Amino acid sequence: MFFLLMSLAFAEPLITKVEQGDKVPFDGRLFNDEAVSTVLADSEASVQQCEIRKDLEWKTQMAELQYQHDVLGAKHEALEFRHSELMDIKDEEINLLRRHSSPRKTMWMFLGGFTAGTAASLATYYAVNQISEN
Repeated sequence: MFFLLMSLAFAEPLITKVEQGDKVPFDGRLFNDEAVSTVLADSEASVQQCEIRKDLEWKTQMAELQYQHDVLGAKHEALEFRHSELMDIKDEEINLLRRHSSPRKTMWMFLGGFTAGTAASLATYYAVNQISEN
């Protein structure tokens, strides 16, 4: 039984042209020309449908990848813009802090304070002397 099934599995397909009333030399199915043309047309249509599906899938995947590429490009541009704006803000803040923290003219402040203190001391000494003389 097993060998019988194996021989069926490896049997060669037979195609023979027959006319009406002829005896067929093999068991199987007999197709007329219309049936054969239908089978061939269906086979060709299946191949074309497969090509169309393949092209559609390819174009869909390419469109999806292009979309992802465009999104990543837009994100990159936004991040570059944000980075440049942050750098500008930091530079402005650094310049502002430098202007406010620059050393003032401490020598002039020291001399002014010393002069004012000396003048106040002398005025106090003079006032005390005037009061004590009277």
